[in-house]
Amino acid sequence: MRGVRLLAAAVAATAAVAAASAAPDQDVPAATLQCAVTIVGGGIGGAYTAWRLAVDAKVVPPESICLFEATQRFGGRIYSVDNVPGYEGFTVDVGAYRFHRTEQPIIRSLVEERLKMETACYTDSRVQLPMSTAECPPDETLFATMRSRTVLGNLTELSGFSLDTPMPDLPYQLTDEQMWGPGTSRAARRSVDDVLYGNKSLIPELASRWDALHDESASFEATMALADEAIAAFRKGSYKGVPYAEVSALQIARDAGISEEELALDTALGWTPFYQTNILGDLINTVRSAATERMRLPPSGPAADMVLPVTGTGAGRKRAGMNTIIQRMMGEAMSAGVNVFMGHRAVAVNRAAGRAPNVDGAAAAPLLVTFANGVKVATGRLFLNMGKPDLVSLGATSEPLASGSADFVRRVDAAMVLGGTKTYCFWPRAWWLADLGLTSGRAIADTPAVVRPRYHDGPVQCADPANVNSCRGGLLVSYSFDDPTGTASGFYGASYGDAPNSPRSGAEPTTILTANSTVPRHRLAMSAIFDGLRTAHAPVLDALGLPPSVITPPDVCIVASWFDVGLHIHRPVPRLSPAAPTELYAQPVAGLNIHLVNEAWGDLHGWSEGSLQSAERALRVAGAPPPTWLNARLYKSVIVQFNKGA
Repeated sequence: MRGVRLLAAAVAATAAVAAASAAPDQDVPAATLQCAVTIVGGGIGGAYTAWRLAVDAKVVPPESICLFEATQRFGGRIYSVDNVPGYEGFTVDVGAYRFHRTEQPIIRSLVEERLKMETACYTDSRVQLPMSTAECPPDETLFATMRSRTVLGNLTELSGFSLDTPMPDLPYQLTDEQMWGPGTSRAARRSVDDVLYGNKSLIPELASRWDALHDESASFEATMALADEAIAAFRKGSYKGVPYAEVSALQIARDAGISEEELALDTALGWTPFYQTNILGDLINTVRSAATERMRLPPSGPAADMVLPVTGTGAGRKRAGMNTIIQRMMGEAMSAGVNVFMGHRAVAVNRAAGRAPNVDGAAAAPLLVTFANGVKVATGRLFLNMGKPDLVSLGATSEPLASGSADFVRRVDAAMVLGGTKTYCFWPRAWWLADLGLTSGRAIADTPAVVRPRYHDGPVQCADPANVNSCRGGLLVSYSFDDPTGTASGFYGASYGDAPNSPRSGAEPTTILTANSTVPRHRLAMSAIFDGLRTAHAPVLDALGLPPSVITPPDVCIVASWFDVGLHIHRPVPRLSPAAPTELYAQPVAGLNIHLVNEAWGDLHGWSEGSLQSAERALRVAGAPPPTWLNARLYKSVIVQFNKGA
């Protein structure tokens, strides 16, 4: 077994060798780092891969593993910030921020059962509920936005999201009981969900199984088997002769008569942009999550809902940040001996002449990874923890795009990046709690800088947990994933990043705005945020008889713009083989030990679960055993069978 080997000239080579255009079958230079297993990217997928190989499964000597991260932090789009000026110690997740305990079983099992980390309800803004709470606070809102005005609903009582009588000028999300089919006379607008899901779905393979999939008396094993059966049917099914993989949810909805105005129901953040994905992926996730809802949860832990990591006790209990999951795994991996190199951005991956260092005897072509600082590493197995923008930035002559099949390249090309922005602002007094009584729930606003505030999202700490007047901290004032023009999505925050965040920029996605800033563009943003907050909350203030002055200018705001490296969806395209895309991503090139690991290459896009799905599939291809802490039935269906069904 050969571990890491750095020849004497490597340090000099780092400064002297410029990153060059890659060419296939390059000779391995003398001054080359040699690692049996190389991981490029320190996001949750890369961290998990290193930890599984070295610590959890113990199948590769830790000293034989090298992890390279382009930035000076781990996490990728999981980005926990705890140094906001004046609010140090208040941790805010400006990227990924939560996971679901039943719909996302891999990350829940990892965090709660294997790593023994405490989680709490995402909707518990002050983190005061006990860990074993039976039900999380509601996370609901009135879907009542139109492109020309804002309707917040009766948020003072958090009951405005339910309307007894349809209002023809007000689009809103319908319940299962309120759904109807195409051609039926209606008095209110529909959403895409109304024609795609439920026992009257336009997808017959789903409609016929919907009630059985949601039978609460059914066992986990029985529902998993039914989900496998449904997925197999979806893979053979079609909509008007078009395979489900080649048609989008949005196409089906428009074909069913849903209008552009109806689609404007939720353009600021939510489902409308995600419906551009191929319907096959949506259907697979729908039935699989229905099955995992039946999984038995451990006796301790919050309700079957969205959760996040927490730390501390009593008044000191607070949100820890999603990045603590990655820090925990990387801490254990580095303690075991895994080699970590920060500030190394990969610019090329090529086949290399000669012999590759390896630990598993795999007969595969050696690989040479080149970094922007001139460092090169020769490796026998390579995990690329990167999404489409980073993969494409390696260039067409880099692996795996250089040798990948036309089908693989088409699947990569079909991946579409959805940009997003988040804005958190901080106050010395949490006015939304103390004055408006909004401890949970969401609003929808059409002001440029304030889109979809969430009253349970943001780090809040209270001197007296029983007294909301003693609370200070942050609030998510705007969250948007959608139309980059800004006309429908309120993509205002993306314009205020200090530098573009892209695979080659080296810039972080965050910009700090302070109340006393002398930067004109920062002042413009702060003014828009403050004005937007007062405008959006005017109905609530009026209902409570409160003056606008209740909402004071924030001390500081942090804007995160994930404009070019956001989450992924996969568009509908004709496929050139019957292979599931996840099979192609797990090992794109036969005989070449390269594996793609990222939410872009899993089933559940935009979530950490998708990244862990892709990582576990790649690990299985590489010969790693199943995790002992993961449900065996789930592992078989989702990992071994690539979620392809029975």
